[in-house]
Amino acid sequence: MTKRDKSKIATKIRIRKSALKLFSVVGYFQTSIAEITTNAHISKGSFYHYYSSKKALSEEIILESIESLLNYLPNNNEEDFNDDKLVYLINNVVLPSLDNDTTHWKLLIMLLSQQILYEPAFNYLTKSSTFIEYERMLCHFFKEKGCKNPDIEVKFFTSSLMGICIHYITSPSDMPIKKIMNQFTSNIISKNKNHENYNFN
Repeated sequence: MTKRDKSKIATKIRIRKSALKLFSVVGYFQTSIAEITTNAHISKGSFYHYYSSKKALSEEIILESIESLLNYLPNNNEEDFNDDKLVYLINNVVLPSLDNDTTHWKLLIMLLSQQILYEPAFNYLTKSSTFIEYERMLCHFFKEKGCKNPDIEVKFFTSSLMGICIHYITSPSDMPIKKIMNQFTSNIISKNKNHENYNFN
């Protein structure tokens, strides 16, 4: 790597650190590019050399955070995923990611709360081959349990799990996370074809 390449990387890192600091203190919409560049000790021209807009900068941060968290997902064949693998997923994948990758979780929560950034992030996530395989694996899992609507069960599982994770990251002292995850896992494992669904009209 040349000195010029190292300098470019260092500049991008300064821009991102500056943006994240300002986003967390004053908010996304209240932060201007001028403030980002001043805090990063670079010119506006340097900023536009790397990013076309504040939104483009934020999207890059979000997508890299999503990729980092997706790397925790297991690479199992859908037929191999069972109750034991679910327990492993929660205890050895999700829980460690909350403790080891807190920064990326906080970034996602902070930036995805901005509606302008949610749509591109959601589109990226749903097109990710890793996430698609993860959903397919869970769908097969719930189908094998005899659930009437495995696709809905997958969405319910994912949204519930995300809700628990977000609550823990934002307010860890209020969340006995291991006990809650154990209860959550037990509820999923106990699902079977006799599970009744309520109909809301």
